[in-house]
Amino acid sequence: MERNVPEISVIVPVYNVEQYLAECISSILSQTFTDFELLLVDDGSPDRCGEICDEYSGKDKRVRVFHQENAGLSCARNKGLEHASGTYIAFVDSDDYVTSTYLQELYASLPADKSQRGTVICGFDKLFPDGSLHTVHVPQQTILPMDCSRVLAELVGKYVMYAWAKLYDNRLIKEHGLRFVPAVSGLEDMLFMLDYLPYSDFLLIRDTSTYIYRVGYSMATLSTCIKDLRSEYAAFSNYLERVCRYKETYRLEDSSLVGVWDSLTVFFHKILLAVYKKENHYSRKERIVFLRQLLSSHRRWIEECFSPRYKADKFSRFLLVNVGAVAFDVWMRCLWGIKFRYMFGAER
Repeated sequence: MERNVPEISVIVPVYNVEQYLAECISSILSQTFTDFELLLVDDGSPDRCGEICDEYSGKDKRVRVFHQENAGLSCARNKGLEHASGTYIAFVDSDDYVTSTYLQELYASLPADKSQRGTVICGFDKLFPDGSLHTVHVPQQTILPMDCSRVLAELVGKYVMYAWAKLYDNRLIKEHGLRFVPAVSGLEDMLFMLDYLPYSDFLLIRDTSTYIYRVGYSMATLSTCIKDLRSEYAAFSNYLERVCRYKETYRLEDSSLVGVWDSLTVFFHKILLAVYKKENHYSRKERIVFLRQLLSSHRRWIEECFSPRYKADKFSRFLLVNVGAVAFDVWMRCLWGIKFRYMFGAER
Protein backbone atom coordinates (compact mmCIF):
# COMPACT_ATOMS: atom_id res chain seq x y z
CA MET A 1 0.00 0.00 0.00
CA GLU A 2 1.33 3.45 -0.92
CA ARG A 3 2.02 5.69 2.05
CA ASN A 4 0.51 9.18 2.21
CA VAL A 5 3.09 11.93 1.90
CA PRO A 6 3.10 13.98 5.12
CA GLU A 7 3.48 17.75 5.20
CA ILE A 8 6.24 17.64 7.84
CA SER A 9 8.93 15.09 8.65
CA VAL A 10 10.17 15.31 12.25
CA ILE A 11 13.65 13.81 12.64
CA VAL A 12 14.94 12.72 16.06
CA PRO A 13 18.49 11.35 16.36
CA VAL A 14 18.56 9.01 19.35
CA TYR A 15 21.52 8.05 21.51
CA ASN A 16 21.81 7.09 25.19
CA VAL A 17 18.80 9.09 26.43
CA GLU A 18 16.64 6.31 27.86
CA GLN A 19 15.60 8.54 30.76
CA TYR A 20 14.12 11.25 28.52
CA LEU A 21 13.17 9.54 25.26
CA ALA A 22 9.56 8.65 26.08
CA GLU A 23 8.78 12.25 27.06
CA CYS A 24 10.36 13.49 23.83
CA ILE A 25 8.45 11.10 21.58
CA SER A 26 5.14 11.57 23.41
CA SER A 27 5.38 15.34 23.12
CA ILE A 28 5.79 15.05 19.34
CA LEU A 29 2.95 12.58 18.92
CA SER A 30 0.66 14.91 20.92
CA GLN A 31 0.93 17.78 18.42
CA THR A 32 -2.18 19.75 17.45
CA PHE A 33 -0.78 19.68 13.89
CA THR A 34 -1.21 16.06 12.84
CA ASP A 35 0.00 15.85 9.24
CA PHE A 36 3.51 14.66 10.01
CA GLU A 37 5.72 11.61 10.20
CA LEU A 38 8.21 10.95 13.00
CA LEU A 39 11.57 9.48 12.05
CA LEU A 40 13.52 8.04 14.98
CA VAL A 41 17.14 7.23 14.18
CA ASP A 42 18.71 4.94 16.78
CA ASP A 43 22.42 5.71 16.50
CA GLY A 44 23.62 2.47 18.05
CA SER A 45 22.46 3.50 21.51
CA PRO A 46 23.85 1.20 24.25
CA ASP A 47 20.75 1.49 26.47
CA ARG A 48 17.09 0.66 25.80
CA CYS A 49 16.53 3.53 23.36
CA GLY A 50 16.25 1.21 20.37
CA GLU A 51 13.58 -0.87 22.08
CA ILE A 52 11.64 2.22 23.14
CA CYS A 53 11.66 3.50 19.55
CA ASP A 54 10.34 0.16 18.28
CA GLU A 55 7.58 0.17 20.91
CA TYR A 56 6.30 3.54 19.71
CA SER A 57 6.56 2.43 16.08
CA GLY A 58 4.30 -0.52 16.88
CA LYS A 59 1.69 1.77 18.43
CA ASP A 60 1.59 4.69 15.99
CA LYS A 61 1.82 4.37 12.22
CA ARG A 62 3.32 7.87 11.93
CA VAL A 63 6.51 6.60 13.59
CA ARG A 64 9.32 5.12 11.48
CA VAL A 65 12.44 3.73 13.13
CA PHE A 66 15.93 3.30 11.69
CA HIS A 67 18.71 1.48 13.51
CA GLN A 68 22.37 2.02 12.66
CA GLU A 69 25.79 1.52 14.20
CA ASN A 70 27.00 4.49 16.21
CA ALA A 71 28.20 7.14 13.76
CA GLY A 72 27.48 10.41 15.54
CA LEU A 73 24.84 13.12 15.53
CA SER A 74 25.40 14.36 11.97
CA CYS A 75 25.18 10.89 10.44
CA ALA A 76 22.01 10.13 12.41
CA ARG A 77 20.36 13.31 11.16
CA ASN A 78 21.53 12.57 7.63
CA LYS A 79 19.93 9.13 7.84
CA GLY A 80 16.67 10.85 8.70
CA LEU A 81 17.05 13.27 5.78
CA GLU A 82 17.61 10.36 3.39
CA HIS A 83 14.26 8.84 4.35
CA ALA A 84 12.19 11.97 5.02
CA SER A 85 9.26 12.36 2.64
CA GLY A 86 7.64 15.49 4.05
CA THR A 87 7.60 18.87 2.33
CA TYR A 88 9.14 20.39 5.45
CA ILE A 89 11.67 19.18 8.01
CA ALA A 90 11.84 19.75 11.77
CA PHE A 91 14.52 18.41 14.09
CA VAL A 92 14.10 17.57 17.77
CA ASP A 93 16.94 16.33 19.98
CA SER A 94 16.02 13.18 21.88
CA ASP A 95 16.64 14.58 25.36
CA ASP A 96 14.44 17.62 24.67
CA TYR A 97 10.69 17.92 24.21
CA VAL A 98 8.19 20.30 22.61
CA THR A 99 4.86 21.89 23.48
CA SER A 100 1.71 20.64 21.76
CA THR A 101 1.66 23.62 19.35
CA TYR A 102 5.30 23.37 18.23
CA LEU A 103 4.61 22.22 14.67
CA GLN A 104 1.40 24.22 14.34
CA GLU A 105 3.08 27.53 15.14
CA LEU A 106 6.02 26.87 12.86
CA TYR A 107 3.79 25.82 9.98
CA ALA A 108 1.35 28.72 10.47
CA SER A 109 4.24 31.18 10.17
CA LEU A 110 5.05 30.10 6.61
CA PRO A 111 4.22 32.60 3.85
CA ALA A 112 0.86 32.12 2.14
CA ASP A 113 2.72 31.51 -1.11
CA LYS A 114 4.02 27.98 -0.51
CA SER A 115 6.16 28.15 -3.65
CA GLN A 116 8.56 30.28 -1.62
CA ARG A 117 11.17 28.23 0.19
CA GLY A 118 12.96 29.20 3.35
CA THR A 119 13.14 28.77 7.11
CA VAL A 120 10.99 29.53 10.13
CA ILE A 121 12.73 29.87 13.50
CA CYS A 122 11.17 30.03 16.96
CA GLY A 123 12.49 30.73 20.44
CA PHE A 124 12.93 28.10 23.14
CA ASP A 125 12.99 27.50 26.88
CA LYS A 126 15.98 26.20 28.80
CA LEU A 127 15.00 23.57 31.35
CA PHE A 128 17.48 23.39 34.23
CA PRO A 129 18.07 20.39 36.54
CA ASP A 130 16.16 22.11 39.37
CA GLY A 131 13.07 22.27 37.14
CA SER A 132 13.25 26.00 36.46
CA LEU A 133 12.62 27.36 32.97
CA HIS A 134 14.40 30.27 31.31
CA THR A 135 12.95 31.61 28.06
CA VAL A 136 15.51 32.45 25.40
CA HIS A 137 14.15 35.26 23.26
CA VAL A 138 15.25 35.44 19.66
CA PRO A 139 15.31 38.65 17.58
CA GLN A 140 11.90 38.55 15.90
CA GLN A 141 12.20 39.64 12.30
CA THR A 142 11.31 38.80 8.73
CA ILE A 143 14.01 38.68 6.11
CA LEU A 144 12.05 38.57 2.87
CA PRO A 145 13.47 38.50 0.31
CA MET A 146 16.40 36.62 1.77
CA ASP A 147 19.47 38.74 2.51
CA CYS A 148 22.38 36.47 3.43
CA SER A 149 24.60 39.46 4.10
CA ARG A 150 22.65 39.91 7.37
CA VAL A 151 22.97 36.33 8.56
CA LEU A 152 26.55 36.40 9.86
CA ALA A 153 26.40 39.98 11.06
CA GLU A 154 23.10 39.70 12.92
CA LEU A 155 22.36 36.10 13.80
CA VAL A 156 25.55 34.31 14.87
CA GLY A 157 25.64 34.16 18.65
CA LYS A 158 21.93 34.96 19.04
CA TYR A 159 20.66 31.42 19.66
CA VAL A 160 19.21 30.92 16.19
CA MET A 161 21.87 28.72 14.57
CA TYR A 162 20.82 25.41 16.14
CA ALA A 163 19.22 22.71 13.99
CA TRP A 164 16.17 22.42 16.24
CA ALA A 165 13.38 24.97 16.85
CA LYS A 166 13.13 25.47 13.09
CA LEU A 167 11.11 24.43 10.06
CA TYR A 168 13.17 23.78 6.94
CA ASP A 169 12.00 23.30 3.37
CA ASN A 170 12.83 19.74 2.29
CA ARG A 171 12.61 20.73 -1.37
CA LEU A 172 15.71 22.88 -0.94
CA ILE A 173 17.50 20.16 0.99
CA LYS A 174 16.82 17.56 -1.70
CA GLU A 175 17.55 19.80 -4.70
CA HIS A 176 20.93 20.89 -3.35
CA GLY A 177 21.91 17.65 -1.64
CA LEU A 178 22.36 19.39 1.72
CA ARG A 179 23.65 17.30 4.61
CA PHE A 180 25.17 17.75 8.06
CA VAL A 181 28.96 17.65 8.10
CA PRO A 182 30.22 14.68 10.17
CA ALA A 183 33.17 14.81 12.56
CA VAL A 184 32.72 18.47 13.53
CA SER A 185 31.19 18.03 16.97
CA GLY A 186 29.73 21.28 18.26
CA LEU A 187 29.34 23.02 14.90
CA GLU A 188 27.13 20.67 12.88
CA ASP A 189 24.08 22.87 13.28
CA MET A 190 25.70 26.15 12.30
CA LEU A 191 27.45 24.66 9.26
CA PHE A 192 24.16 23.20 8.03
CA MET A 193 22.43 26.56 8.46
CA LEU A 194 25.20 28.39 6.61
CA ASP A 195 24.93 25.89 3.74
CA TYR A 196 21.14 26.04 3.65
CA LEU A 197 20.39 29.76 3.91
CA PRO A 198 21.91 30.96 0.57
CA TYR A 199 19.26 28.90 -1.26
CA SER A 200 16.38 30.32 0.81
CA ASP A 201 13.79 32.85 -0.31
CA PHE A 202 13.07 34.01 3.23
CA LEU A 203 13.97 33.71 6.90
CA LEU A 204 11.21 34.24 9.47
CA ILE A 205 12.10 34.48 13.17
CA ARG A 206 9.27 34.30 15.66
CA ASP A 207 9.78 35.03 19.37
CA THR A 208 7.58 32.20 20.62
CA SER A 209 8.85 29.45 22.91
CA THR A 210 7.50 26.03 21.95
CA TYR A 211 10.75 24.04 22.20
CA ILE A 212 12.17 22.94 25.56
CA TYR A 213 15.93 22.47 25.57
CA ARG A 214 17.10 20.37 28.48
CA VAL A 215 20.28 21.70 30.05
CA GLY A 216 22.46 18.77 31.14
CA TYR A 217 22.40 17.73 34.76
CA SER A 218 26.19 17.66 34.67
CA MET A 219 27.28 20.76 32.82
CA ALA A 220 30.17 20.11 30.44
CA THR A 221 33.43 21.61 31.54
CA LEU A 222 35.88 23.08 29.10
CA SER A 223 38.10 20.00 29.28
CA THR A 224 35.24 17.64 28.36
CA CYS A 225 34.23 19.94 25.49
CA ILE A 226 37.63 19.56 23.84
CA LYS A 227 37.44 16.76 21.27
CA ASP A 228 40.26 15.12 19.36
CA LEU A 229 42.49 17.34 17.27
CA ARG A 230 41.09 16.18 13.95
CA SER A 231 37.52 17.00 15.00
CA GLU A 232 38.45 20.42 16.39
CA TYR A 233 40.44 21.34 13.30
CA ALA A 234 37.65 20.16 10.99
CA ALA A 235 35.14 22.30 12.91
CA PHE A 236 37.30 25.42 12.72
CA SER A 237 38.32 25.03 9.07
CA ASN A 238 34.78 24.26 7.88
CA TYR A 239 33.42 27.26 9.75
CA LEU A 240 36.16 29.60 8.53
CA GLU A 241 35.73 28.43 4.93
CA ARG A 242 32.02 29.26 4.99
CA VAL A 243 32.57 32.62 6.67
CA CYS A 244 35.11 33.57 4.01
CA ARG A 245 32.71 32.49 1.29
CA TYR A 246 29.92 34.63 2.75
CA LYS A 247 32.31 37.54 3.25
CA GLU A 248 33.44 37.45 -0.36
CA THR A 249 30.06 36.73 -1.95
CA TYR A 250 28.18 39.39 -0.02
CA ARG A 251 31.08 41.85 0.31
CA LEU A 252 30.96 41.99 4.10
CA GLU A 253 33.26 44.24 6.08
CA ASP A 254 35.33 42.78 8.92
CA SER A 255 33.82 45.35 11.25
CA SER A 256 30.37 43.80 10.75
CA LEU A 257 31.58 40.35 11.76
CA VAL A 258 32.85 40.93 15.28
CA GLY A 259 30.60 38.21 16.70
CA VAL A 260 31.82 35.77 14.06
CA TRP A 261 35.48 36.45 14.77
CA ASP A 262 34.80 35.97 18.49
CA SER A 263 33.19 32.59 17.89
CA LEU A 264 36.01 31.54 15.55
CA THR A 265 38.49 32.54 18.25
CA VAL A 266 36.80 30.08 20.61
CA PHE A 267 37.14 27.26 18.10
CA PHE A 268 40.76 28.18 17.36
CA HIS A 269 41.44 28.01 21.11
CA LYS A 270 39.94 24.53 21.15
CA ILE A 271 42.35 23.41 18.42
CA LEU A 272 45.30 24.62 20.48
CA LEU A 273 43.99 22.92 23.60
CA ALA A 274 43.41 19.66 21.71
CA VAL A 275 47.11 19.63 20.77
CA TYR A 276 47.96 19.43 24.47
CA LYS A 277 45.13 17.28 25.74
CA LYS A 278 46.71 14.42 27.64
CA GLU A 279 44.58 11.75 26.00
CA ASN A 280 45.84 12.70 22.53
CA HIS A 281 49.45 11.66 23.30
CA TYR A 282 51.25 13.96 20.86
CA SER A 283 55.03 14.12 21.10
CA ARG A 284 56.84 17.46 21.27
CA LYS A 285 57.94 17.03 17.66
CA GLU A 286 54.42 16.27 16.48
CA ARG A 287 53.04 19.29 18.33
CA ILE A 288 55.57 21.69 16.83
CA VAL A 289 55.07 20.33 13.30
CA PHE A 290 51.31 20.77 13.60
CA LEU A 291 51.59 24.27 15.06
CA ARG A 292 53.84 25.36 12.20
CA GLN A 293 51.40 23.93 9.67
CA LEU A 294 48.51 25.63 11.43
CA LEU A 295 50.27 28.97 11.40
CA SER A 296 51.24 28.59 7.76
CA SER A 297 47.71 27.68 6.67
CA HIS A 298 45.89 30.38 8.63
CA ARG A 299 48.47 33.10 9.27
CA ARG A 300 46.37 35.88 7.74
CA TRP A 301 43.34 35.08 9.89
CA ILE A 302 45.49 34.64 13.01
CA GLU A 303 47.23 37.98 12.50
CA GLU A 304 44.14 39.99 11.51
CA CYS A 305 41.19 38.37 13.27
CA PHE A 306 42.36 36.13 16.11
CA SER A 307 41.63 38.39 19.09
CA PRO A 308 41.74 36.67 22.49
CA ARG A 309 40.45 38.74 25.40
CA TYR A 310 42.59 37.65 28.33
CA LYS A 311 46.20 38.57 29.05
CA ALA A 312 47.53 35.02 29.12
CA ASP A 313 45.78 34.27 25.86
CA LYS A 314 47.12 37.44 24.23
CA PHE A 315 50.62 36.45 25.27
CA SER A 316 50.04 32.99 23.77
CA ARG A 317 49.04 34.63 20.49
CA PHE A 318 52.13 36.85 20.59
CA LEU A 319 54.40 33.82 21.03
CA LEU A 320 52.73 31.84 18.27
CA VAL A 321 52.79 34.67 15.73
CA ASN A 322 55.98 36.55 16.58
CA VAL A 323 58.34 34.06 18.22
CA GLY A 324 57.36 30.68 16.87
CA ALA A 325 56.01 27.22 17.58
CA VAL A 326 58.86 26.13 19.86
CA ALA A 327 58.42 29.01 22.31
CA PHE A 328 54.63 28.61 22.18
CA ASP A 329 54.98 24.90 22.97
CA VAL A 330 57.13 25.61 26.03
CA TRP A 331 54.61 28.20 27.27
CA MET A 332 51.66 25.87 26.75
CA ARG A 333 53.34 23.02 28.59
CA CYS A 334 53.97 25.36 31.51
CA LEU A 335 50.34 26.48 31.53
CA TRP A 336 49.16 22.90 31.29
CA GLY A 337 51.31 22.03 34.27
CA ILE A 338 49.88 24.85 36.37
CA LYS A 339 46.21 24.14 35.87
CA PHE A 340 44.03 23.52 32.84
CA ARG A 341 41.13 25.60 34.02
CA TYR A 342 43.08 28.85 33.89
CA MET A 343 43.67 28.58 30.15
CA PHE A 344 41.83 30.53 27.46
CA GLY A 345 39.38 32.29 29.71
CA ALA A 346 37.96 29.11 31.21
CA GLU A 347 38.32 30.62 34.68
CA ARG A 348 39.73 33.86 36.03
